[in-house]
Amino acid sequence: MASGWSCPAQSPDAWPEEDPIRDHVPVLGVFPPEGAGIHFHGDLMVIDPMNRRGGLRKGDGTTQPPRHYFAMLPYGMVHYHGAPADLRDIPIGTHMHGRFLLPLQGEEETIPKPAEDQLKRHPQGAYNHAILLEDDVSFYQRHGRSWKILGTEQGGGPAPRLKLSVEPVGPPVEGGINKAALFDIDEATRIWKNRQLVGMDEIQAGLEVQVNLTWGPFESLATTDIWLDPESLEAFREIQRQRHLRLIRSRFLPGWVNEVTNHDTGGGEMSLTLFGGMDPLLYKEIKQAENPKISDAHVTLRTWRYHQEFAVPSQRTHWQENEDPPLGSSGIELKVTLPQMLDGFRPGQVVRLKGHWTYVLLPFDEWLMAPEDFEQASRMRLP
Repeated sequence: MASGWSCPAQSPDAWPEEDPIRDHVPVLGVFPPEGAGIHFHGDLMVIDPMNRRGGLRKGDGTTQPPRHYFAMLPYGMVHYHGAPADLRDIPIGTHMHGRFLLPLQGEEETIPKPAEDQLKRHPQGAYNHAILLEDDVSFYQRHGRSWKILGTEQGGGPAPRLKLSVEPVGPPVEGGINKAALFDIDEATRIWKNRQLVGMDEIQAGLEVQVNLTWGPFESLATTDIWLDPESLEAFREIQRQRHLRLIRSRFLPGWVNEVTNHDTGGGEMSLTLFGGMDPLLYKEIKQAENPKISDAHVTLRTWRYHQEFAVPSQRTHWQENEDPPLGSSGIELKVTLPQMLDGFRPGQVVRLKGHWTYVLLPFDEWLMAPEDFEQASRMRLP
């Protein structure tokens, strides 16, 4: 047995030359169709947390594709330990799964385009805007998957390593490991039981567990964490959930403008859709705020220096929750009236809504104020 990936539908060699769903070009104001883009996985090695960009490394860096740089779509979602997250929450080296689309219209230069010879060998490099990014435990648990422990065994080769032998439990997963596998395990692996760190002697054949992975030598995958029981993983999920709540309550809920009606005497009306991927409590809290403040934002979700002071108070006139929204959307649409219309209040533009949350001044490096801030944020600087 060996670790391996089963993803024939996404193998570049098997791609049809034309596929309108796969090759959908996202535009502001419209969520992509189901199945748009491709699945790609790798270790998170680069992040620009302020502009929500990063880079994945797949393989050992010699025979595999070059680093896969990406930008999160404005409605792009991140999951960590099964809870909503931000790129800043993900430790470097964490193995991630993502859904990547072609560049957002108007953002084609955000991620420098790979050279033509690289694209011929690795066409997935063209798909550099992420709608979903999640660690292994989030990815597999979302698909109803876990791992049954078969035991441990000593690996061979030039650098023999102890291996955790597992087989998948649950349905096959596109882009996932769908056969028995061997993962590296050593004293650096954190093993959790009853919400505590335990020793390797607690690993027993027959247990169904969840794992997070990272790079291992010779194209292997190594375990960073093994959760032996649901209670331990739930503790991690709740910690990440609270971190997410703290972040969004200070940066506000993102969405975009659907329609705008300007009043002749100033102000106007606006309909909005909130982005998906947030904790349900945040949507409940914004619903309780009948007068949310609204600030205009960049596609990176960054707002202006004193984003509460620059935000406009509104009066909500309508709230609607739609079932089965497209990926990226919460399905929540609302209408508001405003005494003042900002330049960024235009159809398709990104906004952020503040509920009854304590206002805090953001760190200066998250501000957008001067033209050079926009220039710096317009393009990812590759390391």
